[in-house]
Amino acid sequence: MKFKKNINYNARKIHRYLGVFMGVQFFFWALGGLYFSWNNMDDVHGETLLKQEKKYVELVDFSQIQKGIDSLKTFTIIDSVHSVKLVETLKKSFAQFRFFENGQLKSQLISTETGSLRPEFTGQECLEIAEQQLLVPIPIGKAKFLPKHSTGMHHEYREKPLPAFAFTLNHPSKTTIYVSTESGEITSVRNNNWRRFDFLWMLHTMDYQSRDHITNWVLRIFSALGIVTILSGFFLFYLTSSSIKKIRKRKKQ
Repeated sequence: MKFKKNINYNARKIHRYLGVFMGVQFFFWALGGLYFSWNNMDDVHGETLLKQEKKYVELVDFSQIQKGIDSLKTFTIIDSVHSVKLVETLKKSFAQFRFFENGQLKSQLISTETGSLRPEFTGQECLEIAEQQLLVPIPIGKAKFLPKHSTGMHHEYREKPLPAFAFTLNHPSKTTIYVSTESGEITSVRNNNWRRFDFLWMLHTMDYQSRDHITNWVLRIFSALGIVTILSGFFLFYLTSSSIKKIRKRKKQ
């Protein structure tokens, strides 16, 4: 790109090349913004196919929960406690005891009735949990077991608890329900709407690794160049506007 002494010519050339370079990203930002703002977030999160009922656990004997924690301590080194939450799954109430072991967050279900430790849920039990939560009966088209460390940074179930079972519904939305074998909970619901949202969100944040890190340097640089492109357009308007030229002439007189 060659420059001349004429400031108008140089401003036009800089603005034109910046516009071409930034135009593609501006398009993705605008496209993503339109998709995000015109979308039903309940559908994106897969909530439209699931029951939204609130579950309440009856009065429990907390001494049974402590009994389960004491039992857990006999074979597990508990660094610290993260949380204790009452949950209900397969029509039974449990205390979801989350704790750190060697710096890793783990979870254990404890029966609120007997204090016994709940073993991991089987594939059949996870299937029942998924089917019970559906708003209307929908056939399961495919089931897949996801062991630990089996999902990468680009997987739609990234950074979620493993092991888990993935149940894909025979539905136009290609919805997949993920159930954790450790907690017996539905931990994620993914459909085509979410997948499009996730792809556009990646282009929007320009984080092509984890897709969720918005303080990356690519986004910072492009944002700065976007400001420069806009300012160059304002400067070009100032140089070429006939009204501004008239005002400048009057001041000189």
